Amino acid sequence: MTLGPVSQAIRSRKSMRAFSDRSVPQALVREILELAAFAPSNGNIQPWKVTVLTGKPLATALEKINAGLYTNGEIEQPEYRVYPEKLAEPYRSRRYACGELMYTAFGIPREDKPARIRQVLKNYIFFGAPVGLIITMSKEMDLGQAVDVGIFLQNLMLLATERGLASCPQASWAQWPQRVRDAMKIDSDQKIIVGLALGYADDGHAVNDLEQPRIAADDFVSFDGFD
Repeated sequence: MTLGPVSQAIRSRKSMRAFSDRSVPQALVREILELAAFAPSNGNIQPWKVTVLTGKPLATALEKINAGLYTNGEIEQPEYRVYPEKLAEPYRSRRYACGELMYTAFGIPREDKPARIRQVLKNYIFFGAPVGLIITMSKEMDLGQAVDVGIFLQNLMLLATERGLASCPQASWAQWPQRVRDAMKIDSDQKIIVGLALGYADDGHAVNDLEQPRIAADDFVSFDGFD
């Protein structure tokens, strides 16, 4: 079966963690955001807000966020828990396998803990992407609106893929919400939900060739009432 454009975008989209320094035109980013906003939302309230930085403003904000990060004992209250405190099977094994595949692609062995930490910290420079987006919603919003933001985010990533751009969604920004709000001049009434690294992929980096496995439909779907 020949895949249509939506299917092709879904199938080819990957979370890229190595970017070229090629700039992305503002008009292209705006076009993607405007189309992504056609995402459905409960009651059509469209709860998402997006802060987009590039160039010197991005570099300045990242410098402020990374100053002393994880080195001076400072800890912030995350906006939300990314994973349950005790991740049960089979989810724990899936997460473990995902990390091992990624670190292998980076050439970082399990015993090299400093290198693994350095790689984790690249989350906070958007993996070198030329454009960084932070998606927020009002603190008065609830779980239903977080679902809406997720749908909007998927639209963003698929539209980026369709236009030859690479992206990587990042929950890590929600771990340091006050730093992010201060450095990126985000209103205090906004909750940090997710970041998105956006740019052109570094085609020469092995990590961008990585294919994470997907479980079969029979492992997560229950059908009833069909012929």
